[in-house]
Amino acid sequence: MTAVPTGTALRPAGRRRPPEPGSVEGGTAVLFPRARRVRPGMARALYGTFPAFRGEFDTVCRALDPRLSLPLAVAVFAPERGVDSRLLHRMDFGRAALFAYQVALYRTWQDWGLRIAAVAGDGVGALTAAHVTGRLDLRTAARRALTGRRTRGRDEARAVRALRTTGSRRVLACGPAAEGTLAAGAEGCAVVGDVPGLLTAVAGLQLCGPRIDWEGLWHSGRPGPAAPASVLRR
Repeated sequence: MTAVPTGTALRPAGRRRPPEPGSVEGGTAVLFPRARRVRPGMARALYGTFPAFRGEFDTVCRALDPRLSLPLAVAVFAPERGVDSRLLHRMDFGRAALFAYQVALYRTWQDWGLRIAAVAGDGVGALTAAHVTGRLDLRTAARRALTGRRTRGRDEARAVRALRTTGSRRVLACGPAAEGTLAAGAEGCAVVGDVPGLLTAVAGLQLCGPRIDWEGLWHSGRPGPAAPASVLRR
């Protein structure tokens, strides 16, 4: 997680200098990244040092723990080579630990008086950004952080289920749930799902008339909850 001044160059702390000619002054932006691997004990020092971090971390854990097989703190604060630390290699514990860490660290920065002008995120970080800006309540964000909108251990294809035309726009409905629906824009529509289901669905849709951008079909790795896996153009 990184906090950087937007539109300004990084410079050592000290007396503020006047802006240089042609420079753009801005606020502080925070980026919540997607973590490839969560490190055991990553929150231990912050938890023991800063009351704001400890209080927020505990609050987020209380929202996450009922959905986990063990309390999140058991995995996060386990010895690096301990048995419980291996839980962080699982999707549910790993995503939960990152979400709790990011939220707690953001609240700590706020407690220090840092004024944040903008936030952005990817993966779990996108859920963190949505929560700290008030777009998602803690309960909803915690649920989505754990599941990734998918059921662990199952490959539920969110293939295209229906196509309807409204004026000049085509809207694709993706099953099995409404939350998998992505509305079409002026140029086309992103479709999310597992590869076998998508290939079957878009092949059928091609017979209905939409021109398919087959080069844009593949996305690195398995498509995520909001990753474009295919684009159908007008």
